[in-house]
Amino acid sequence: MKTGISIRIGAIVLAGAVATICGARLHAQDQAKNQAPKSPLTAFRLGMRPPQGAVILFSGKAEEFANNFYKRYSTNPGDWTVDAAGVSSPNKDDLTTKMEFGDCYVHCEFQCSVDANGKSIGEGNSGVGLMGRYEVQILDSYGKEHPDATDCGAFYSRKAPITNPSKKAGEWQTFDILFRAPRFGADGKVTERPRATVFMNGVIVQNNDEISSPTGIQYGEFKGEVATGPIVLQGDHSPVHFRNVWVVPI
Repeated sequence: MKTGISIRIGAIVLAGAVATICGARLHAQDQAKNQAPKSPLTAFRLGMRPPQGAVILFSGKAEEFANNFYKRYSTNPGDWTVDAAGVSSPNKDDLTTKMEFGDCYVHCEFQCSVDANGKSIGEGNSGVGLMGRYEVQILDSYGKEHPDATDCGAFYSRKAPITNPSKKAGEWQTFDILFRAPRFGADGKVTERPRATVFMNGVIVQNNDEISSPTGIQYGEFKGEVATGPIVLQGDHSPVHFRNVWVVPI
């Protein structure tokens, strides 16, 4: 792949909903300045229900959580709390999926926890680690006019989101991530960097963008770059809730 979208997404059809991605980049000049587009945000109507063939990692059932995740840096079961709200991280541990994925479509819903005054706890700092190496940042970024590479929807420390459709902390939000794993030559060296298209709350925030290198979420393990890897849900920074986590291998 050079500059086009390698995973064919002229039309993505998920659970009967269609999101059409036009070939033109969104407000290239504004992107270059890391500014929100001047026109109103357009939300794509993406399917919230997992389509046929999806791997259901967590839909609210304790047995799904037990079967699909373990506590990072160990072989022990995940120790997050499963309740009616979803699954949350009270112990400052990360979760790692038992399954590994390469090219895939990831859907997850998340909520930055708030205190009694409605303020996010610990800035709502969390993330979704693709292949355990490339983090899509979660943060309470509500209302920030010019998001940077540490804000919600960023490739953490690598690339700022195009715009900021963040909701208030305490509200449920959604990531839909179309991920293309790195490619390797016969010598095992990376020939094409990983890329991802990210929708946050239905708004495109990364548009088939390259992830220049692994991000900080790989600390301690998941070193180097590989063809497949697990998904990490980060819980060691701030308390966070997740629900409806599923993956479509591509």
